[in-house]
Amino acid sequence: MVATRASRRSGVGVGAGEDENRVIAVVTGANSGYGLGICQALLTNLSLPPGHPIPASTPMPTALPPSMRHLLDHSSSEEPTKSISDRDSPTLTIILACRSESKALEARQILLDGHEKDLEKRRKKGIFPAKGWKDGLRIVWEGLDLDNPGLGKAGRDDGLLGFCERLKDKYPYITTLYLNAGMGAFGTIDYLAFCTQILMQGMPKAMAQPGYQNEYKGAMSSDGERGMVWGVNVFAQYILIRELIPLLRRSPESLPFSPRVVYTSSLTAWMSRLHEKPLDDYQLLDYEKSYSASKYMGDLVMCQLDREYNPPNTKERGVRIFTVDPGAVTTSLTRAGFGTNKFLIQIKVFLYYWSFYLCRLLGSPWHPVYADQGALPMLYAALIADMYLLPPNQVPSQKFSVLANRWGNTKVAYGEVDKWEEAEELGKGIVDKCEVLRKEWRRRSGLE
Repeated sequence: MVATRASRRSGVGVGAGEDENRVIAVVTGANSGYGLGICQALLTNLSLPPGHPIPASTPMPTALPPSMRHLLDHSSSEEPTKSISDRDSPTLTIILACRSESKALEARQILLDGHEKDLEKRRKKGIFPAKGWKDGLRIVWEGLDLDNPGLGKAGRDDGLLGFCERLKDKYPYITTLYLNAGMGAFGTIDYLAFCTQILMQGMPKAMAQPGYQNEYKGAMSSDGERGMVWGVNVFAQYILIRELIPLLRRSPESLPFSPRVVYTSSLTAWMSRLHEKPLDDYQLLDYEKSYSASKYMGDLVMCQLDREYNPPNTKERGVRIFTVDPGAVTTSLTRAGFGTNKFLIQIKVFLYYWSFYLCRLLGSPWHPVYADQGALPMLYAALIADMYLLPPNQVPSQKFSVLANRWGNTKVAYGEVDKWEEAEELGKGIVDKCEVLRKEWRRRSGLE
């Protein structure tokens, strides 16, 4: 089922249904790249029959901090251990949160066609989904413009606050919020720097941590009020979490998975990418390269919110918030640098794809190549049992990353946000800046 423009306001029944045995996943930027990969992985994992192990909720030794690895029996730790009983087998609603309806409908068809092929392959092996799985499956579009903090265009309500208000009206709860969509003000490639980095650091590192991609300095949002990259990669994500936390807390406790937020970070999200006094230019307007800096700021925001929404000794339901580095695959960001020249764009995408594949064959852990493999740490962060996670008062917003190998056997690696302890006060400062702006936009939108 898909929600069209005519059905967007028809109530909870469009996307959620009246049952509480339904996982409702919101995926931003779901029409391509990692977002589409997340949706594909959700369909693959949650459609498995009752009692069948779920790969994405496998407690992997590589994904555990050293202090917790004793929890696993190493003789069987590579086997999936989480499964769902027949009584608890959930249905699924995927909310494709993106700006373009036509691209969302195209993505929906890709998902349904691919899922049907996957189910057919399983049927030939005697593996059938839970009863009612296909009838209960919902894939719906909800318009979202991350560059608009307000209610959005008249009649569309696709701004950040408009999107959140619409979800509050139409859905009883959210189980997982995948904050996948982001952007960079990317320009051309510095080919001399490209060749130099490959020669000095090797191809895998150059293709995973590029220092040769030029970016536009001082790029502004469409309304001219904010730094564009900061506004989308930091402020927009903050608004979505703050506004949708009540829906996440209402996710039924009878579901097999806890409510969580998963933020797509970057391999280059390092403290060293910030200027000496980051809060003096927190919107990154004076940065030659703002993308990595924005992703690091986003990581710090997630650390603060993970602690805030999971305080010790409270009766209020917690919502864990994690950061994830999905590695390098070809996404819409790969297409930057050639304007609207479709021929050159396709050549670039082709070359990137095969270079990523070569990097993986050379042993790179950062190149899963395929979007659904890059999505594995995102699914893991959302589905793994709480017992395999450190509490936020020890390590806030644990950072899971992809761990590829040359033969495609992708795993998940444990990590932490770069220098999060040293940057704690900075994180608080960024959250304070975001909160002031959020309240201002709520006032402008007539919500306060």
